[in-house]
Amino acid sequence: CKDPIDVGDISSPADYADCTGFIVGAPTWNTDADEDRSGTPMDEFINDGIEKLNLSGKPVAIFGLGDSVGYGDNFCDAIEELHDKFSSQGAKMVGYTDESNYGHSSSKSAKSGKFLGLPLDEDNESDLT
Repeated sequence: CKDPIDVGDISSPADYADCTGFIVGAPTWNTDADEDRSGTPMDEFINDGIEKLNLSGKPVAIFGLGDSVGYGDNFCDAIEELHDKFSSQGAKMVGYTDESNYGHSSSKSAKSGKFLGLPLDEDNESDLT
């Protein structure tokens, strides 16, 4: 891949075949859900398309968009869903972020003191961006 690809424009998982790595992001709209957390075309792709890809050893970094004040108990939960789907396909996950500086109360995307990607909250925690 030489240019960014909007997952909503993907017609086939083969469109990703020549990519050597991925930077993937999504918001969390469906708070406290176990799946389809982003409420975007990314949900359909990770549920129906990602299993068709061989991501073995390809680096993948995840970022999430969230609100640590208004939705502090579900802050950037979509990161976990993306992380789990990509890592289950053999991707080499990179970009874990220390959880301690964020003002959220809970997140499915935080494991052992680290977020499984980069949470972004430009309104409340822009200094961490």
